[in-house]
Amino acid sequence: MPLPTVTSKFDFNKFGLILSKYSYQIKKNDILAGIIIGVESNYALVDLGLEQICFLPLKEISIYPTMDPRELLNTNFVGEFLILDITNNHKRIIVSLKRLESIYLWNRLRQIDFTNMTIYAKIEKSLGKGKLVIFNGLNFFVLNSNIPKYYLRTNNKNLFMPFKFLEVKDYFHIAHVSSRLAIFSKVNKNLSIGEIYMGNITSIRDFGIFINVLGIKCFLHISEISQKQSKITNLASLYKLGDQIPIKIIYKDTERGRISVTLES
Repeated sequence: MPLPTVTSKFDFNKFGLILSKYSYQIKKNDILAGIIIGVESNYALVDLGLEQICFLPLKEISIYPTMDPRELLNTNFVGEFLILDITNNHKRIIVSLKRLESIYLWNRLRQIDFTNMTIYAKIEKSLGKGKLVIFNGLNFFVLNSNIPKYYLRTNNKNLFMPFKFLEVKDYFHIAHVSSRLAIFSKVNKNLSIGEIYMGNITSIRDFGIFINVLGIKCFLHISEISQKQSKITNLASLYKLGDQIPIKIIYKDTERGRISVTLES
């Protein structure tokens, strides 16, 4: 049941009177204007023009990290608050500035052309098979497979990495990004089909070899090697990790950030 709205005991908030007049019932995710009337050790007290005083947990003050969130607020601070939760038989209302700030940032981001956008973000924390990265206060998820090994190994927490958007789920405020694709987009202009480059072998598989060229992972299929040499059964007998070999680019997949090469004899 949504909470019935009644007139505030605080004279400043006339909006509460209007809500009461039209029998408006507040509910989760509503956005109301309010004023901070007190700051305690773990929360701030907020008057939204309702009969009850609302509670703003310190962790819901801002999306940006701070040593002491209370420094961002003071008594008589006026702003908009999002109704985060209504608990204890509608006797306790929890509000948030953080969630509202995130919504506004997301709406601003939606106006940008994602397909042509490269952002610079840093890793916030690990989540199973991927990482949570933060950009302008917003969190995005990136699979480990979409992060170059150099960035996975580094311990520099302040390192900003380039990312391209892979998928944006607007309704859920979720975005998947890729650092590999962002780096590929930058280096791609320096790699031309038909040109010859020197590359370092980074991985040897039964079906082919992965080669690093200007920081981009290229794939040399075993069939492209067999064309230059006699039939091959064991690539590891011919090559080892770190070997530098000449290759020619034969195909570029700009959407997925993949390059296929052939062995240059």
